[in-house]
Amino acid sequence: MQPTQYTLAVTLPDDETLQSFYGAKESPAVQFIEQFLAPGKPQLPLYLFGASGSGKSHLLYAACVQAQEQGLTSQLLALDDFRQYSPRLFDGLEQLDLVCLDNIQAIAGDSHWQVALFDLYNRMVEQGKRLMIVADEAPLQLGITLPDLVSRLQACTIFQLRLLSDDDKQKLLQQKARLRGIELPDEVARFLLNRQQREIRALVAILDKLDKASIVHQRKLTIPFVKDVLAQSGS
Repeated sequence: MQPTQYTLAVTLPDDETLQSFYGAKESPAVQFIEQFLAPGKPQLPLYLFGASGSGKSHLLYAACVQAQEQGLTSQLLALDDFRQYSPRLFDGLEQLDLVCLDNIQAIAGDSHWQVALFDLYNRMVEQGKRLMIVADEAPLQLGITLPDLVSRLQACTIFQLRLLSDDDKQKLLQQKARLRGIELPDEVARFLLNRQQREIRALVAILDKLDKASIVHQRKLTIPFVKDVLAQSGS
């Protein structure tokens, strides 16, 4: 069984870039990642945390895309199902320019994986490579039991990402609609937010479904049309 590794050109969402992150121009995290990936000596590892839906995985994927465009080698690993693999999964990753680890809170209760992450952290820093880590809590709240690893995580450059308000979600959904060449009126966006799953990726999946239906039927996105499409698809 292969670990959860992502081939960038195939599996990363096309529209999840640094530039498409909501509020990218004003986001300290986005600005830092751009500097983090710039040529030259890398800084300390980067640690992003926040609740589900705050965009931390978006930024992790986007960093890999940006690295690829800059000719850097990179690897993204999601640790949700870490028990299916050996901690040796981390062996040799320091040979890459960028390593991104998603959902490290999953390994908080496993001492072997904690040691493996501690060792990887040290190798990446010693080799002058870039390491990005994503979790749902700050380092001290993860439940990590290896003190040296907690210390390393606290030494990272740390950004907490906030959840989007409903107004922010509406604007983001409309931004993603425009990227697809469709117009999402305010009332339709509010309808989707009020009646569908409120997680952004789920909303974007519905948006893609509506985009295809509008092309097939040559219809604009109105509430009656959206209701019909969602009813037919069971959404």
